[in-house]
Amino acid sequence: MKISSKKMKYLSKITNSLYDDLKIEFLYHSNHLEGSTFSKNELDKLLSEKKVEGKHTLDDIIETRNSIELFDQVIDDCGKNIDKFMLFNWHKILKKGSVDDEINNTGMWKKYENKLRGINLNLAYPNEVDNLMFNLLEDFNELKNVTIKNIADFHYRFELIHPFQDGNGRIGRFIILKQCIDKNIDLIAIDNKYDDEYRKALYIAQTTNNSDELVKVFKKCQEALDGKFKDSKNILNKIDEEIK
Repeated sequence: MKISSKKMKYLSKITNSLYDDLKIEFLYHSNHLEGSTFSKNELDKLLSEKKVEGKHTLDDIIETRNSIELFDQVIDDCGKNIDKFMLFNWHKILKKGSVDDEINNTGMWKKYENKLRGINLNLAYPNEVDNLMFNLLEDFNELKNVTIKNIADFHYRFELIHPFQDGNGRIGRFIILKQCIDKNIDLIAIDNKYDDEYRKALYIAQTTNNSDELVKVFKKCQEALDGKFKDSKNILNKIDEEIK
């Protein structure tokens, strides 16, 4: 399902629209990858009524609430080139009210070495991040015809740099969302049923510099999302007519 920046921004102004459905779908899967216990119905309650239902840790509630706000910011930023200041703002929104926020460790690159538990990967050192991210962003922004492979290559490199102290997975997937919208590529939301495949494919790409398996997972996720929103074509066509 392809949705342009203009169309997404138009949808965001319509109450209880496809926009909210897409938001819940994307956030449910992305947050679940990080251990969130919010169901789709509980996310809907938090989004529409600002009520927390179910039993969740305080950190999960804070970051889920923040991710709802960040989704809107990401859509608002569509159409602009990604730079470090945009990412700093995203990170600040995502981590607002967290322990990292309390120690002034948000909205900036990581200050301390970080590791992924149970995975043998050498992440970038803090003093390497600014230069590595500058090159990664510049290389992507200079591409003329972006493909799903370019997005997969960016994603595994971003996650290998792991530029923030925490929240890299969520920020990385928000970047994917923006890239798909900006570059007219079918939206990618990492579906729960492909969690394991995604993690394995990401690791393969990070250790071999070959993103082919990650591209395969992305395509599966695109097909899954298309299937869930197959009845939305009429709505999108109507919006096309309204925003001409």
